[in-house]
Amino acid sequence: MRPEPTKPSTRRLRLISTVVVALVVLSGRAEAQAGPTNMGPIINAAARDAEPTFTTDGNTMYFNCYERGRAGGDICVTRRVSGEWTTPEIVDAVSTAEYDEVEPLLSPDGLQLYIMSARPDGVGSADFWVSDLVDGEWTEPKNLGAPFNSPDMDHCIYFTGPMWEFAYWTSTRPGGYGGNDIWMSERVGGVWQPAVNLGPNVNTAASEHHSLPSPDGRSLYVTAIRADGFGGEDIFVTTRAASGAWGPLVNLGPSVNSARNDRCPAFSPDHSVFYFDSEREGGFGNKDLWFVPYAEVVAATR
Repeated sequence: MRPEPTKPSTRRLRLISTVVVALVVLSGRAEAQAGPTNMGPIINAAARDAEPTFTTDGNTMYFNCYERGRAGGDICVTRRVSGEWTTPEIVDAVSTAEYDEVEPLLSPDGLQLYIMSARPDGVGSADFWVSDLVDGEWTEPKNLGAPFNSPDMDHCIYFTGPMWEFAYWTSTRPGGYGGNDIWMSERVGGVWQPAVNLGPNVNTAASEHHSLPSPDGRSLYVTAIRADGFGGEDIFVTTRAASGAWGPLVNLGPSVNSARNDRCPAFSPDHSVFYFDSEREGGFGNKDLWFVPYAEVVAATR
C-alpha cells in the first residue's frame, strides 16, 4: 500500500526545520573553524615547538623542538606523506645535547640550513651558524661571522630579496634602543654591509624580535610587547615608506594574537599560510605551532 502523500503544509514545515538545523550546524562549524588552527599532536609535543621552515614543495618542515629525548632545544624534521606529517626526528648533524639549537631557516634551494646556537667557539653568547646539504647529509655548522654575529646575542635571522640580498635579525648589540632590537644588512657587490638598526618606530627599550619579511619585502612581521597588545607578546607589522623609513608597528589583531604570548611568524613556501607559535589555550604543550590563512592576516591590517 502506498503511503498517504504528505500534506503541503507539513512538507513546508519539514523543509523549514531542515534548513534551520542545517544553518545551526553550519554556524557551529564556522565558529569552530574560526581563528588559528593548531598543527596537532604529531608536531606539537608537551613542551615547546616553534619556528617552522619548509622546503619549496612544502613537504618537508624543519622546526625547533624540545623534550624529544634531549636537553635543551633541537632542530627537528618532519615530512608530509599522503597528506600527514610524520613523527618528527632530531637532525643530529646540527643539534647538540649540551646547547640550544633553535630558529632554523632553509635557503630557497634547500641546500643550506641556518640556525641559532649558543655552542662554543662563537663570536658572542648566541650566534648564527649555517650547515650545507652535501650528498643528502647536513654538514657540521659553520659560524656565519660578521656583520650578523657580534660579541652580544644575535638570533632570529631572515633573508629577503630575489638573491636573498637583504637580511633582518635580532640583536642585543650596542647602538640600539634597549633589549632586543631589529637590525638589517644589505649585500652589495657580494659583501654584506655593516648592521643598521631599524630605528625607533620599530625598536624600543623593551624587546623586538623575529622580523619576518612579507612576500614583497616591504613589510616585516615583528614580535613585540606594546601597550595596545592583546596580552604578553603579540605579532605586529611595520611597512617601509618610499623614503626607506620603517613605519610604526601595527597589531595584527585577534586573527593571530591572543591573551597569551604569540610569537615567531613564518610562511608556507607559497606564502598562503601564516605560521606562528603560541601559548594560548587549546594546545598540546606550553608552546605550540598554529597557522592561519595569510589572506586573513593581510585583511586584518588594511
